[in-house]
Amino acid sequence: MKNAILQLDNAKVLVIGDIMLDAYYEGDATRISPEAPVPVVKIERKRNILGGAGNVARNINALGGKCAIISVVGEDYTATILENLLQQEKIETYLIPDKTRPSTVKSRVFARNQQIIRYDEEIDLPINNTIKQNLLENISYCLKNYPVIVLSDYGKGLLHQELIENIYTIAKKQNLPKPKIFIDPKPQNKAFYHNAFLLTPNHKESAELANTKLKTKEEIIQQGHKLVKDLKSDYLLITLGADGMALFQKNTKEIYHVKSSAKQVFDVTGAGDTVIATLASCLSINLPTKQACDIATLAAGIVVEKVGSATASQEELIQASLTTNIISETW
Repeated sequence: MKNAILQLDNAKVLVIGDIMLDAYYEGDATRISPEAPVPVVKIERKRNILGGAGNVARNINALGGKCAIISVVGEDYTATILENLLQQEKIETYLIPDKTRPSTVKSRVFARNQQIIRYDEEIDLPINNTIKQNLLENISYCLKNYPVIVLSDYGKGLLHQELIENIYTIAKKQNLPKPKIFIDPKPQNKAFYHNAFLLTPNHKESAELANTKLKTKEEIIQQGHKLVKDLKSDYLLITLGADGMALFQKNTKEIYHVKSSAKQVFDVTGAGDTVIATLASCLSINLPTKQACDIATLAAGIVVEKVGSATASQEELIQASLTTNIISETW
């Protein structure tokens, strides 16, 4: 597996989706405010991290691959921060300014490592036709260099129902092979996701996409096959937390189940971003799908042992591959 991981230097992935800034304010709280019964947090440290689609991009970058990102931001200072963070990561950047919305920010306040509050600045309305045209122009420019695309949907309005077919049409006009489109889905946007290559819903999202409860292995199997058929996808990977992940494929009843490699779970924030980033990177260099799932399991096991949105480096993956026994089975 080490040789496969080293090949990730050759990965090329285009990320299209909702970028956001994850802002962390950390300090201590020793008294209650005289204005209201709430703690007063004395901020000692501030951190800004790429979030949403930006976290997918930084995960691809951490694995050693080349990444470009297309997203929409406001005409504000946050957009400048996001662009600077992307440049620091050496991610090819195409941020489309939209004066009708702010850049998305999720701010978290911590006192002694305990989150006190999170507040969000965002608008989740669909993008207008002018922004859609800008988006397609950027996709047209990037597509010849990036055969694999991740659509990172955080429900902020960038993704829309025609986008996948638009991407295929652009590729056809440029005489390019049909791109492999990976999607981290939001159940409310199910209608957007037909004809993708691979989707990566978690357990809860899968239940919502199927509009039913998934309590047993049998229910997961039944609905997983149904979702592959209904969404007309080549693959569906359901991430199951501590129970690992299950890979469904069209035209076969065989399911590849790989167990979680995490030894301790401190924080699952961003683990889904790591999984889809790793899968897309692996399949952009034509690694076998099952091996891509094994490597994604290792990567997810690394990031959940860290606090906050984290990444797995190529070096960490190699070390994990040498010390972790991947346990898989066919359902």
